[in-house]
Amino acid sequence: MSGKNSTEHINEAMNEQVTAKPEKIATADDAGKFIGLESNVAYMEAESFSGNPYSLLGTVIEIRKQGGICPDKLNSPGVVTEFSPFKIPGIKIDESSKIKEPNKRQSILVNKKLSVDVSFLNYLSAQFEGESSFSLLVFDQANGLVDRDDQSWSDGVGNWKIQNKELFDDDEICYLFAVIGFVQKYVIRKTYKKFDAKAKGGAFGVNIEGSLYTSSEDYSLDIRYGLHPVILKRPPSAGTLSLKDLPLTSLPTAKEFDLFCSINEIKKKGD
Repeated sequence: MSGKNSTEHINEAMNEQVTAKPEKIATADDAGKFIGLESNVAYMEAESFSGNPYSLLGTVIEIRKQGGICPDKLNSPGVVTEFSPFKIPGIKIDESSKIKEPNKRQSILVNKKLSVDVSFLNYLSAQFEGESSFSLLVFDQANGLVDRDDQSWSDGVGNWKIQNKELFDDDEICYLFAVIGFVQKYVIRKTYKKFDAKAKGGAFGVNIEGSLYTSSEDYSLDIRYGLHPVILKRPPSAGTLSLKDLPLTSLPTAKEFDLFCSINEIKKKGD
């Protein structure tokens, strides 16, 4: 093989003779466009809602102090983020926000660097082995918004605040976020590993930036949720008023939204 090892020889033949079109790892900006990421939505896991994602609307998320202080990041060890057991009652869903069928997004190739650079893909970063990449096909499976123009929204929030006054009085609770919108994304994932002549397996191949990567027929499914939050309660240092003086809801500041985005997973109490 002219002094070349078999891996180099196969890559050379693939590029010069087979003319397999090289595929590129997406940039962070392109990945966001291809997957359909929105700037005002935080993406995370919420496995408890996979059967009925619309039940996410009106749920309240409690963020509590850790070691006596409000956490800077919600994915730090020991920080637990939970759904309150009681939803905002009687709210109406904006029917026009629902999608009639899954919306297929553009497929992308992802390496470990890209998974670190794009928050939606962070959960993949620990799953790369050696020189590998993932091929992702993403679908928007369901979508929904609370109809905040309907009287049911203000009535529901007002009633929830009265019925859960103890949460506003609890100094251990830093924030109460309410979910007013969601998107449920199905991520179909296939693993490709850089070709090694000594390794076995890999029935399917792809040219990734000039090198052969192979994969089996195996696919996996990840479900991620994009949540659009509003704030019911802030910590005193963020200017919390008494319950009677609080606005119905308020939008997160940039810093508060970054905090919310650091949630990896939310659990129901008792899970």
